[in-house]
Amino acid sequence: MIVSIETPVFKGKWLKQCIDSVLTQSSPNWFLSLCWDGGDDQSRRILEELKERNHPNIKIYFEENRGIARARHFLSERSRGDYILPLDDDDVLTADAVEKLLAFVEKKPWSGIVRARRKFIDEDGRVVDQEPWFPFEPRHYQHGMVTDIFNHAQPYLINRELYGRTAGWEGFEDFKFAGEDCDIILKLEELAPIELLDDVLYYYRLNPNRASDELEVAGAHEMWRRLADKSIARMGLPLERENDVPPYTYKRLPQPIPDTTMIDFVIPHQGGMRGFIERRQYRAALKRFGIANDAIHFVRLRKNDIATTLNQGFQQTSRPLVCFLYGGVQVDDPKFFDAMLATLHEQQADIIGPKFVGPDGSVRAAAPCFDDNQLPALRKGGEDDEDEAARVADAQWLPAQLLLVRREVVNAVAGFDAGFSCPRIASADFCLKARQRDFRCLYDGTVAALCDIPVDAESTAADIERYHDKWSSYTHLFWD
Repeated sequence: MIVSIETPVFKGKWLKQCIDSVLTQSSPNWFLSLCWDGGDDQSRRILEELKERNHPNIKIYFEENRGIARARHFLSERSRGDYILPLDDDDVLTADAVEKLLAFVEKKPWSGIVRARRKFIDEDGRVVDQEPWFPFEPRHYQHGMVTDIFNHAQPYLINRELYGRTAGWEGFEDFKFAGEDCDIILKLEELAPIELLDDVLYYYRLNPNRASDELEVAGAHEMWRRLADKSIARMGLPLERENDVPPYTYKRLPQPIPDTTMIDFVIPHQGGMRGFIERRQYRAALKRFGIANDAIHFVRLRKNDIATTLNQGFQQTSRPLVCFLYGGVQVDDPKFFDAMLATLHEQQADIIGPKFVGPDGSVRAAAPCFDDNQLPALRKGGEDDEDEAARVADAQWLPAQLLLVRREVVNAVAGFDAGFSCPRIASADFCLKARQRDFRCLYDGTVAALCDIPVDAESTAADIERYHDKWSSYTHLFWD
């Protein structure tokens, strides 16, 4: 793996120290790109001298002043490497920064962004004993939206593949194209989680010419407001920001009472004759509920990759609600979907799922929970359908065999994690991501779906290891 270290250059006073901190990295797995962004004469001379050395791991560009966001965009479009590490021209990396960041992402490959700690240094490079400006902790959410937009700081490592799925670095013209850092982090955390590496890997230089100082507090607040509203619109969250200074609070906007015309159905199926029969049966069953043909989306089931299958199916949808439906699950009650939609609306939930019963009426799976090892489990009911499973309650997770989800939830958490092959683990991971963002999962035991195959399939050792690595530190999500 290669880290692409990218530095827009404007000032020359500390540029040599910045470059030296890259040249002396303990790991050779880096590539440095520098773009002279119409800066001072000293910085240009330094870059011209460096270019003459023709270092194989360094690429230098000379451009007219375009502003920080556009300079970063320019570099990321032309650089190579699996990860992007932004570095300012007056700051320095610790000697082991690349080595430690790569070791971390190897253990946590699902990371969209890795954020480490930093310390402050003065103009002469001496460490300054000063409290951090921003917290080093997980971000906070309300109804799916970030409340503490300010909660980030260098250094942060960006997954290149995920960066390519965004619009890239963007800033605000009236702020000299600043705001690009908050913006890219908001966009990337919709695709994958932010992971924290509790180690100092960066020294941030305090000096009177910091570009951030020109912005001032009022300017920062204005940018954060714009970015919050922009993110709400991008994910399609039915929210409105209530205050002007972060941490923000959001209120839910009134939503229309949902009905079945607002649901797209995603139905994975087998190939061959078996798949043909499954598709015909599902289409006929949904037609009895008045579901239109263009709301039914069949997607070929990938072997041992239910997550990718469900994500591909979601890409075919456009309605406000999506129902994932598969695994031999049948619905006979003509009021089933109307009842679930009513509960979803009344409870202001974001994800809802039913209980599952066998052909004899016995409860196969109800009120999903986590066991003592934090693995997803399914409570079983009694011999018939009239037991304590027939209730409505907040859920820790829900099986994706029949799962009704608001569209904005899938947008905000980037769907199902393709790193899991077991449907049960993939479903639990999806719900944990949603609950981490403060979306509400609801179990509706007042409605039942017929399921003649086991819902709680066995997990592989690789699934369990990845799952524990990903979630073991988030103990608050495993309440009973």
